[in-house]
Amino acid sequence: MSDAPAIDPTSSNTSSDAAISQLKEVFNEAIAKSAEITKVTTEKKTELDATKQRPQN
Repeated sequence: MSDAPAIDPTSSNTSSDAAISQLKEVFNEAIAKSAEITKVTTEKKTELDATKQRPQN
């Protein structure tokens, strides 16, 4: 193992930290979009369910 190049922790952490940061951004964006879709579909379903109800006499 003495032939393996030494790893500089300052440079290797930078690229992995950047990758993790990008993943966090993507996941946060996906979560926000999912929440918006859930909100819209819930509202639409409520409207649809309201139109299906029979009038009560």
